[in-house]
Amino acid sequence: MQQQVLETIDSKKLVAYAVWEPILRTDDERSSRKATTCMPDKRVRHYWVDTQEVGKSFQPAINLTTEPAWDVYLVYPPGQQWKESTPPPPEFLMHQLGERLPEAPALDGEALAKHLQQVIQSAQ
Repeated sequence: MQQQVLETIDSKKLVAYAVWEPILRTDDERSSRKATTCMPDKRVRHYWVDTQEVGKSFQPAINLTTEPAWDVYLVYPPGQQWKESTPPPPEFLMHQLGERLPEAPALDGEALAKHLQQVIQSAQ
């Protein structure tokens, strides 16, 4: 993510939110702080949530029924308004969940960067 996306897009219009939740047994606040070092870019906002509530709130938006949303990369265009308490479906989605989310493409950093560039350019 850092090398293929954040380092290749030189735009302050790109803002990323990384939400760290306890999904795996080893996930805790300390490990999430350590994980933030993999995305040191100043445009990334890191959040630790000690429950799975954020991941669960995104389940309907991406048609994920088996578990909370995690290892997902959601793109929302500039100006997207959330009118409900649950997130709207993203404009674009990639993930690292294998067959648990078969209708969405697996993460490809170069393809994600290309799509983000297009979103940024169309917002200008």
